[in-house]
Amino acid sequence: MVDQSELAWRILSRRFGAELVYTPMISARVFADPGQKIFRQEAFNILLGEEGGSQDRPLFIQFAANDPDALLTSAKIVEPYADAIDINFGCPQDIARRGRYGAYLCEDWDLIYKLINTLHVNLSIPVTAKFRIFSDVEKTIKYAQMMERAGAQILTCHGRTREQRGHKAGLADWEQIAAVKKAVSVPVFANGNVLYAEDVERCLSATGADAYMSAEPQLHNPGIFYTPSSDSTSSQREEQWRRSTHPPLASVALEYLSIVRSLKTPTGSSAIKAHLFRLFYPAFLQPENHDLRNRLGAISWQRDGLEGYEDICKEMKRRMDKAMEEGWDEVFPVDEKTGLKRVPYWLCQPKVRPPAVSSSSKKEQPPKNTTPSAPLAPTGAGPIESALKPTTPVVATIGDGTSGTVVPVALDDEVERQADIAVRDATSALQARAGEKRAIDITGSPVDGAANDDGVYQIEAKRPKLQSTQPS
Repeated sequence: MVDQSELAWRILSRRFGAELVYTPMISARVFADPGQKIFRQEAFNILLGEEGGSQDRPLFIQFAANDPDALLTSAKIVEPYADAIDINFGCPQDIARRGRYGAYLCEDWDLIYKLINTLHVNLSIPVTAKFRIFSDVEKTIKYAQMMERAGAQILTCHGRTREQRGHKAGLADWEQIAAVKKAVSVPVFANGNVLYAEDVERCLSATGADAYMSAEPQLHNPGIFYTPSSDSTSSQREEQWRRSTHPPLASVALEYLSIVRSLKTPTGSSAIKAHLFRLFYPAFLQPENHDLRNRLGAISWQRDGLEGYEDICKEMKRRMDKAMEEGWDEVFPVDEKTGLKRVPYWLCQPKVRPPAVSSSSKKEQPPKNTTPSAPLAPTGAGPIESALKPTTPVVATIGDGTSGTVVPVALDDEVERQADIAVRDATSALQARAGEKRAIDITGSPVDGAANDDGVYQIEAKRPKLQSTQPS
């Protein structure tokens, strides 16, 4: 996600349960160039001391690369501010093809091995990798095993091929993820096919993965990985779960803007606008809120500043509070036709794209049964620091070698942007949980005025200039 897992959103995500997040994907070639000081500050601001600081850890910093030397140079610059360096081998976008990185390196196994191994040998922190599957499961297994041999200490398997992207994404193949998990000894994060918090356990059960990574659904609903307090009663946990996994969208937006305002690190106006469009998507479908959609599309940082965004969010909250008072019981029934939960439009929820229908056949496809499972039990606590020590051969383990509980929660978009994950405190007994992760393009940026996800990204736009949110 270009601009979509920026510092402010990472902090918000942690408040909703994320314990490890990724930065947006950074071009290692450009970041390594000493003449690109402005790019470095925009991609990862070291000077102001907040990114990679105490409120931004644990943190994995993600790079796109095809040159081992440039990758090592970039990784060394940010090494003191990260708990691991992640290499994205999953981005399927055309710009990745032209730049020869991401998923377009998938046939050059020698180069991939060298990229991973160079960091594994020369860094004091772990290296991790994300990749997409091949249509042949045996090739996918060998691909993952090669990355493990090179030194990758966590593998994130996106269960789609390079060709499955955008509106042609289709379903992720959980069977291939399960095959990868059985074939390697390092932790595996699954990616794909999760819309709701209740779906995570279903994926982990089907794949055996150590964690689940989320992208676009988490951008629409950062509460997707919320876990109720373990010291609550059963009825209290159920109520916490129901409300906090679908928090009021206007309240989330205002909390996000309060974080933006509190930071010294500038947040791009394009990032703010894109986040608000995603959060407000279900409300913007209501005709009575089209005026707010148009106001958000037309807002200008130079003219309106952060106050302009805050005014829109406050008005949205007033309208959503009124709708909530007049609205329905928040039981979230499952629609028999779609198998999806019916969530009130004033609450955060995933954007669901209808399945593509073949032009040669108008027959309606039977809906896939996506009835959520029962709420997950709360995870326990444990020292995540011990799981991330550079001396530990596998990131998601604790000192005695037993598997840790890994709970990635994070960000990104199947327009294909890289997101973030969260890792729950390492424990030896409880199952892993996580969010969905996809890939991003470092040169893309949200388009001013975009009214929905279909127009949020301009793939080859110039990286927007960041604006300070601090009073002059």
